[in-house]
Amino acid sequence: MTGNSIGLYGGTFDPVHFGHLKTADEVQQALDLGEVRMVLSANPPHKQQLLLSAKDRFNLLSLAVKKFPALQADDCEIKRSGPSYMIDTLRYYRQREPDKPLLLILGMEAFNGLMSWYQWGEIIRLAHIVVTDRAGFGNELAEGMQKYVSPFLTTDKSELKRLTHGKIYQLPVTQIDISATQVRQRIKSKQTVKEMLPTECWDSIFKHGFYTQGA
Repeated sequence: MTGNSIGLYGGTFDPVHFGHLKTADEVQQALDLGEVRMVLSANPPHKQQLLLSAKDRFNLLSLAVKKFPALQADDCEIKRSGPSYMIDTLRYYRQREPDKPLLLILGMEAFNGLMSWYQWGEIIRLAHIVVTDRAGFGNELAEGMQKYVSPFLTTDKSELKRLTHGKIYQLPVTQIDISATQVRQRIKSKQTVKEMLPTECWDSIFKHGFYTQGA
């Protein structure tokens, strides 16, 4: 029986690829989550100019999750005005689902940069944080994060179901060395990307001529 916990996996998804999808799917299965919401960051405060509009990126994301029944494309940040802050998404979900565990899924690289996020200290009061390893990056906690993590760290995944928020759990996942930058560069140089993202996404990218000009 699948649990009722909600995973939240945020990203610009420019474009979405199997590195995103298989990590989210693996976390969902390992932690028995009811669903994982793939939250598209419409107007990310940390990122430079994106190559595709939020609408186009969301359309690709919607195509990508069709073969992953527990993953759902989420446009709540598109519907909000202003910068896309994860804290606002967590508050939105906490208001909708006050009694369900929320799990924010972050790669180690993103987690080590958490202190640069808007109102980052409030995140643990709204959700658990699941930290996954990422291929091609050091998977050690940054020195500045170790002290922060200590009071919240758990190795007992049952706590992620028993409590609605407040725990940090490290979960190794299968290392998939794909990045959106690689995908964009290969498309621009007319190399195949069919092993890097779902066929439906590639068909749409090709049809619309996405990423042929940018890197």
